[in-house]
Amino acid sequence: MSLRSRLLMSALVAACASSTIHAQETWDAGFKLVAGNFNGATDAGLGQSKNYGVAMFGAYALTRRQGLVFDGGYRYFPSATTSFKGSSQSDKTDGYYASAMYRYAVRGEDLYVLGGFRTSRLRATRLTSNSDGTSFEVKGPFTTGLKPLVGVGARLADKYSVELNLVGYESASVLGTSKSGVLVEVALGIHL
Repeated sequence: MSLRSRLLMSALVAACASSTIHAQETWDAGFKLVAGNFNGATDAGLGQSKNYGVAMFGAYALTRRQGLVFDGGYRYFPSATTSFKGSSQSDKTDGYYASAMYRYAVRGEDLYVLGGFRTSRLRATRLTSNSDGTSFEVKGPFTTGLKPLVGVGARLADKYSVELNLVGYESASVLGTSKSGVLVEVALGIHL
């Protein structure tokens, strides 16, 4: 090898050793803490309108601005109690969901929009308590559906993000009466 080739090779090795080269991470994973609101849930016998959830997510980067996001989690509508003369009824709904979304960064990598679909499997439960101390529980039918989802999010720091999502939602009471509409949810993402 000539002296010129050795000097060029040494300069290239020194340049690479002194600079920091980062590859884009292909997968970003973590979990989300979710709080939502579904108007009319109490009147429909599903539980309270406010609801909570937790989910695991994984985001796969297609390009610097584009990616696919998958999540799966558990959602819970706390009990809403209605009192009658001599008895009370408490309705609640819970179940699992999974989503697949396309994400596009609109400003750098810290502000993004997303859209996709969510499937869920939910079930309402009613607990009736009588004044004589007896109680019984009735479980409704499972409700399974595939609905659209749109949202906007922001990466706050390397480890956190927030999202505001609008999700098509449908569930049924223990009597089988269906209620559909739009669920508004806010999620705090914690990236691993």
